[in-house]
Amino acid sequence: MSRPKIIIIGAGLGGLALAQSLRSHGLEFEIYERDEGKYSRNQGWALSLHWIIPFLRKIAPKGTPDLRTVSVSVGQPEPDGTGMYDAYSKKALSFGVASNWQEFIRANRAKLRDYLATSIEIKWGKRFTGYDIGSDGRVSASFEDGSVATGDILVGADGLRSTVRHILYKSNPPPLNVVPVGVIAGNVTLNREQTERQAVLGRSFYVVIAKKLRFFVGLRSYSDDGFQGDFYWLFFFPDEAAREPSFWINNASPERLLEFVNTQSADFHPDLKAIIGQTKPEDMSKPFVMHDCVPEVYPPGPITLIGDASHPMTPFRGEGANNAMQDAIELGEKLAAAVEKSLPIDINDCLRAYEKEMIPRAKKSVIESRAATMSMFKY
Repeated sequence: MSRPKIIIIGAGLGGLALAQSLRSHGLEFEIYERDEGKYSRNQGWALSLHWIIPFLRKIAPKGTPDLRTVSVSVGQPEPDGTGMYDAYSKKALSFGVASNWQEFIRANRAKLRDYLATSIEIKWGKRFTGYDIGSDGRVSASFEDGSVATGDILVGADGLRSTVRHILYKSNPPPLNVVPVGVIAGNVTLNREQTERQAVLGRSFYVVIAKKLRFFVGLRSYSDDGFQGDFYWLFFFPDEAAREPSFWINNASPERLLEFVNTQSADFHPDLKAIIGQTKPEDMSKPFVMHDCVPEVYPPGPITLIGDASHPMTPFRGEGANNAMQDAIELGEKLAAAVEKSLPIDINDCLRAYEKEMIPRAKKSVIESRAATMSMFKY
């Protein structure tokens, strides 16, 4: 086989980055997404782009707007900025994460997804149910509507609860680790004066460090006229009971969740808890707990995984999306390099070569992100 066809399950950031990587190398692919359309589901808040930025620019189609247009601060006079503070004194702290990032963009997740979808034909409303590998080694993906897609390689980019991963491990995948930390979330729209007060603390986001608590406040976007800012906040607190389905936040009312956050943040510096006071019960989001998983070697064959389908991680180092998109770009490069040799491709060897590089990189990020999360138990 000289030019394989790749079937991608999932049109999130990783799946779309893979599609762009394959497109840039002239490789054939099809990408399937369970959502009914681009706006059928909330695409989340915001995320940090750093080491992946030059690679995303490299695979973008000609004529694509500059990547900075996905920034939460686009159109504002100042670039994305961040802050970290002691909860009680408001003393500025260091993030303590060594990096050699040449550039930083705090990306609105929906805008980034649209950016990555440029010139990509997504097959919407396709809920993946399983796959079969034929006697010729080709793989056929089945969907809930009865349709089938056939290719030479199947890539699971279908997120934390990956169906591809579940089947790949013969319905016995490595278990997800439940991180014993509760997360309460709120969304609030602020007027111009309130927004500027938040921007002083961190133009795109800031983090508050308290005793066995962490508080994150992030900008999602500005209104078109610049007079309002849409913000979200996340209140993290360690609790071993978070590992259990019966954990109290899972069934708590918005009023109780907000009351808990107000009580726990009572001693915070007034400037650092102001946004909590500006939040109403109807602004509260569904609380959640975090999961992670160290990636393992996959069974041989024409199937592989990228992103959260392989290695979900906590957000405390801002590396999850960067890793997912790096998976995608490196996989595309491996396949393109094999094709350029003008020899029959050994698909198994090609996928295993990708995994050999991906697994240690992602494992390091999962473990370091988990350690950063658990550090709140110490202070």
